[in-house]
Amino acid sequence: MTRRSLLLTRDLVVVVALVGIAEIGLGSTFQGWGHLVLAVAAAVLGVGVVLATLRLPVVALLAVVPLVAIVLGGPMALHSSGLGGGVPDAQTLADVMRGSVTGWSELLTTLPGVDLAGPPAMVPFLLGYLGALAAAVLVLRSRSVGGPLLPLLGVLVTVLLLRRPQGGLQDSYPVAFALLAIAWLGVRGLQLTPERGHDVRGQAQGRLARGLTAAVVVVTAVLVALPLTAGTATSQGEALRGRVGALLDVSGLDSPLKSFRSFTKQAPGALGNVHRKLLLVVSGAPVGSRVRLLTLDRYDGRAWTPGNDTMTGTTDDRFQRMDTLVQNPTRGRQLRVQVRVARAYRSAWVPTVGSLTSLRFLYDSAQQLRDQLRYDLATSTAVAPLGLADGDDYEFTAIQPDERLGRWMRPWPQPLLHVAHLRGADRRIRDVLRSPAPPMRKVFALATYLHDQGRYSNGVGPAESQYLPGHDVARLFGGFLLAPRPVGDDEQYAAAMALLANRVGVPARVVVGAVVPRDGKVRGSDVSAWVEVRVADGTWRTLPTEVFMSHRPPRRETPPAPRPSGQLGGAAATPPPASPPPPPQIRSQHRPAHDLAARRSLLVRALPWLLLLLLALAIPVAKLVRRRWRRTRGRTSDRIAGGWAELVDHARDLGVEVPPVGTRPAQARRVSSGLPTPEQTARLARQADDGAFAPVDPPEEAAVGLWREVMSLRRTLSGAQLLRRRLWAPFNPVTLVRRSSDM
Repeated sequence: MTRRSLLLTRDLVVVVALVGIAEIGLGSTFQGWGHLVLAVAAAVLGVGVVLATLRLPVVALLAVVPLVAIVLGGPMALHSSGLGGGVPDAQTLADVMRGSVTGWSELLTTLPGVDLAGPPAMVPFLLGYLGALAAAVLVLRSRSVGGPLLPLLGVLVTVLLLRRPQGGLQDSYPVAFALLAIAWLGVRGLQLTPERGHDVRGQAQGRLARGLTAAVVVVTAVLVALPLTAGTATSQGEALRGRVGALLDVSGLDSPLKSFRSFTKQAPGALGNVHRKLLLVVSGAPVGSRVRLLTLDRYDGRAWTPGNDTMTGTTDDRFQRMDTLVQNPTRGRQLRVQVRVARAYRSAWVPTVGSLTSLRFLYDSAQQLRDQLRYDLATSTAVAPLGLADGDDYEFTAIQPDERLGRWMRPWPQPLLHVAHLRGADRRIRDVLRSPAPPMRKVFALATYLHDQGRYSNGVGPAESQYLPGHDVARLFGGFLLAPRPVGDDEQYAAAMALLANRVGVPARVVVGAVVPRDGKVRGSDVSAWVEVRVADGTWRTLPTEVFMSHRPPRRETPPAPRPSGQLGGAAATPPPASPPPPPQIRSQHRPAHDLAARRSLLVRALPWLLLLLLALAIPVAKLVRRRWRRTRGRTSDRIAGGWAELVDHARDLGVEVPPVGTRPAQARRVSSGLPTPEQTARLARQADDGAFAPVDPPEEAAVGLWREVMSLRRTLSGAQLLRRRLWAPFNPVTLVRRSSDM
């Protein structure tokens, strides 16, 4: 094997390796590492296509590329058997073409981990195949040093946009990519064959400097973009995941909170009432755990509703496709639960316990339900838009987090809602709003008020028919919070409590579900509504219904009209006095965390500027390395030739028009134009010619003396130029950029 063949083999191996390193980033998106094997195999396939068509015109290559992808994409990515023997059938070809178009959006709207099957499997295949193919074409059909890296950078940037950011060492693969790319381009800079005898080493040094500079430029560009796609370790960043592709609109689906009275005891024969009917049979969940039907985290003045994009700093707050498994960062107890759906349960919402890690439908409609299943990881809510019916049983695994809420806990600093609808009730809770007590203590004070002063009614009977369902602004204020005594059921209590918590600065949302009874049989009477609040560590904790809802019936009389002003319920209804301000040491314990977060935020903002500064310093550093190499490496004749090349390059950096290729006397005339002693430059050019073309290597003193004069002339030449040219010279890349005349 010739030297050229060995060099090309090395380059092609590096191409495949860089594709593999780039696609490591999809490990946080796909389930397992099968995608990496597929990507490397596709990269090898792309390199093989280029080698097979090397002696053919480019037009032939362009025709072969899509044909190979269509024919082999089915067996490699989709595991389709086709007609057998590797021959695809019409369905396989259709699946490959559909996956090439829709696989990207399906990948972006599916919760990690995505199964390596169906249209999403075409994404790592196409990235590996096309990225390696384009890089191999530039390796084999061009003499560009940095050109082959461009398509590989495209693969890396695409992965950064597609993957789910993890933070920390899990997102350090771009650093490995950068190190290998810099080393590769540096070596490639020495690879091309020079054209002039004794200038071999000088040209090699120039190629090395240009290769390293190109590598530093492109890799620094990637690292500058990395904070924009990765965000911080505690957020989900600004990648495309969850932001591209159609999301399920859940606003038109049924709401158990709006229809809550279908679960309460009503008059006999009430249409749709399931108070005494069996809804679900839950096995495997601990007694007392909470079955979640639906989480409602948006309020528009008419009703609490579920929605997409309701939280800041995350891309998990969307109803996305759910494959076999879900990468769930929640910590807690592992559960395996089976749910039998009874005839009385009619809803699009899929009851779950905890936060899902997998879900499998068991019987006839399993595949249809699986295709339509969507899950919101941030609210732990699952939905099947066509609805569950009798016999749609399923099993799931989940993580049961710690849901206990304490008065001492600090809330999440960012609000969930801007509750402008609640401003009208501020005068009734002004003592709580003005209190210096921590926000969580205010929440418990308001919960105690509702529990002590409120009454329960589901509107049954002539005396209670005035207590209407609903939780719009009119019902919650005029008929509940601003009434002489709040009266309602779970719907009004939970809706109002969540708004009050948000008003005092604690993010809160409403959940409809049930507490698992001892026999696991959930009936309509078990369904309730509670409130979840977000604490400082980002978890959601439960404020149980019994904390804020009263179970005492109202008096059998018409309540008096609401009073226009005063405190909630008068003197007797005043919430418990707020706790005194925390002692100084408690407040000081809170400050370091905020200061640390501020410092991290400042570092993230400053990181792009630091990387740009490193990019600006890369050119002067490359010139210093080149000068050191020229002055100390090689034979004496090489160092003499390098000394003259250093003087010419410095003149070009200063803006003097010196031809990079030509005789040294001709270059000397250009360099010395405007200098008081042009004869010194001409003499130095003759010495460089004598030393470079001497039949015997000159003595060491010749190189030392020439370099001494070169450095003196550099200073003289700089002093003769304008200040702006002197300042720009170290950063001028003109002598590091390859020109056609240099080749």
